[in-house]
Amino acid sequence: MEAQEQALRNHPDDDFTYGVGRFWKILPTRPYMNARLDYRAALTFVCNVESVQAQLDTLMENLRLCRGDNIGSRDLVPGLMIRLDRDQECYDFLKWWATSAKDPKYNWADPTLAIPGHQKCQSAYEEASENLRKTMDGMMGLRNSNMARNPHIANMTSLEAAPAIQELKAQIRQLYHTVNKANPYFWPETIKPDETLNAVPSMYMAGSKEEMQATMMWIWNACHETFGALQIIHGALNHPNDEFPL
Repeated sequence: MEAQEQALRNHPDDDFTYGVGRFWKILPTRPYMNARLDYRAALTFVCNVESVQAQLDTLMENLRLCRGDNIGSRDLVPGLMIRLDRDQECYDFLKWWATSAKDPKYNWADPTLAIPGHQKCQSAYEEASENLRKTMDGMMGLRNSNMARNPHIANMTSLEAAPAIQELKAQIRQLYHTVNKANPYFWPETIKPDETLNAVPSMYMAGSKEEMQATMMWIWNACHETFGALQIIHGALNHPNDEFPL
C-alpha cells in the first residue's frame, strides 16, 4: 500500500491535492485504492481493538478519497463502529448514506462535506478496547448500551421510561421484519453461521443467499460481541409472529 501511495504521489497530476473525493474516476489511483482494501482485509487476522480501529480509519479515509465509494467501503463501516462502541455514529453514518444517496443534488466530489464518524472518539475507543479485549480472551464483552449511559434515561422512573422502552421494542421488531423481507436467508444464518463465514461470494443479487454470505462477513463480529443481540434473534426465529419476546 505504501509503495502504491508513493507511486501515486510521484504522479504529475497531484491527485492527493486535486483529486480528493473522486479518486476512483482517476484511473492511476485504482491500484492504490485496491491496495488499501487488501490492507484492511489483512488487518482482520489481527484480533485486537487496535486492528478494528485501524480498519475503520482505513475505510473512512477511503470514503474521503472516493466519496462515491465505488469499492464498497461503506458496507464494512457500520459493523466496525458497533464493535468500537460508537453506536450513535453508526446510526448517523447509515442515515447519512441512505439520505445522501437519494439526494440528486448531493455533490459527491465535494471534500468539504462532512462524513459522520470520520473523527475519532478517544473515550469510546478506550472503553471499547477493554470490552473487546475481554471478548478476545474468551469472555462475553458486556457493553453498556448508549441508552444506559444517557443520564436523561438513567434518571427516569420505570413509569416514565415505559413509552420509550415500548417504542424501542417496536423499532427492533420493525427492523427484524424489514431485514427478513429483504433477505430471508439472513437471520437464520446469524445463529449458526459456520459455513457462511467460510463462503467468499464474488458477486450477488439483492435477496440472494450470496448477499447474505457477504453481509455476514461484515457484521458477524459486531453481533457476537454485542450482549443480548443473538438472544433477541433466536427468540424472533422461534416466534415468527410480530410480537416475539423482547
